[in-house]
Amino acid sequence: MRVATVDGLVTLFYDGSKEPYNEELHHEFQDEWYNRLNSKYEEWNLSEECRNYWNERQSWEQVIIEEGVKEIPDSSFLSCLNIKRVVFANTVIRIGTSAFVHCQSLVYIRWSASIEFIGRQAFFYCNLSSVFIPPRCTTVESCAFVGNKNLAIFSTPLETELGYNVIGHTKLLNDSPFELDSDGHTADNAAINEWLKNINNDDKYSLHRTCASHQPLKEVIFSVIDKKGLGAFKEKNGIGISPSRYLKENPYCDLRELEIIQDYVMKMMGEI
Repeated sequence: MRVATVDGLVTLFYDGSKEPYNEELHHEFQDEWYNRLNSKYEEWNLSEECRNYWNERQSWEQVIIEEGVKEIPDSSFLSCLNIKRVVFANTVIRIGTSAFVHCQSLVYIRWSASIEFIGRQAFFYCNLSSVFIPPRCTTVESCAFVGNKNLAIFSTPLETELGYNVIGHTKLLNDSPFELDSDGHTADNAAINEWLKNINNDDKYSLHRTCASHQPLKEVIFSVIDKKGLGAFKEKNGIGISPSRYLKENPYCDLRELEIIQDYVMKMMGEI
């Protein structure tokens, strides 16, 4: 592992050669935190090794997973409170349990196109507003995105198996048609998962489905517009989101609604 500044962010380049998480040092810090809730951090009775461990983890603002890494081990970046961005190499297949739990500043993920498995509580209580699960992902385990309070967009392949309470305590679930109890839960987890998978799969939301895909293509968007017209951009789905919102939120998409409309009009005029 090495650290450098990229785009103004202190960036950890993770190559898998060293485990970033140390269970013993983490427990030492947590025990002291519980015992000294009202005291200053500088006064805590921590070993120098533990203090250095914690300070280093809190310095990271971006994580870039390097090519060749296939798995992010359990708890790797647990409680790294200042990580804002994570960029996965396309070699990453598996993200372990609690890998990014309580990364409360995390707002941006660029996924691996090869990802197949996202573990339990992997992104528990982060700060994501949108998630675009890649098409090869077969499993998203329980509570993977719980507590991302601003999460309003969740796009997942129909074939992906979703666990229990994947999106609990999020804006998306709060805005859903389901009745929630005082803890923000609902008993009908299967119905929620079915709803999640089909938010945009009704034929009238074909433009939503295209824009919410892992890598939206202009040619596919054009084919939908051919059938539905440019007015399809104004059509909101069942949770009040327009297709262009997906384009804006998708980290894989460099297309914008205005550019698409301009190019489409030029295409109709025979100029492109």
